[in-house]
Amino acid sequence: MKPGFSALRLISASLSGVLLSGCLLKTATVPPHHFVLAPIPTSESSPKHFPFEIGLVKMPAYVLRDSIAVRNGANEIEYLENALWAERLDQSFQRTLAADMYRSRSATNQSAESESKWQRLRLLVTVDQFDVDTAGRGTLVAQWRIAASDGSESVTSGYARLVRTGGSPRGNSAAIAQTMSELTADFGSELTRLLSGSAKTAAVSP
Repeated sequence: MKPGFSALRLISASLSGVLLSGCLLKTATVPPHHFVLAPIPTSESSPKHFPFEIGLVKMPAYVLRDSIAVRNGANEIEYLENALWAERLDQSFQRTLAADMYRSRSATNQSAESESKWQRLRLLVTVDQFDVDTAGRGTLVAQWRIAASDGSESVTSGYARLVRTGGSPRGNSAAIAQTMSELTADFGSELTRLLSGSAKTAAVSP
């Protein structure tokens, strides 16, 4: 074998190794985006107090991962690698629901009797489904109950299934957080309406 040919092969092999190492070490990464649920702004001012607290919120395990879940059909869940929750979704939901309900209550007129009816009570929520599908259709299915502060006695309870269509999540992760925030606000408004009616009925009952 000629010396010049051997040297050429050695140089070629060395360059290939350098290029290969560079390709393996260099990865095209996209910085992840972090999201939270947010209260939906209204024209109403927030009331100064609230007659009961938002207590325990239970959610299915599939939505408690850091990656945001997207539903693809009835039985398949996809997780977006570059779209993450900045806090646990059950905690974000609890905080946002409380803020939405505070704002919703500012549009209702409560008597002193109805206010006292709901003193020292807790709202407990069990979420069965909370996600957005590949078409941008968001769904919130939840059971709720108002109980004594120690959770021992239920005062009233109910079930809600809410649907809202927002922007497609493909390439637009922010649309998912927006749709789920709107669903949370819808849930808060429905709860406020139902509980306000129950409180008024209880206040005028003998």
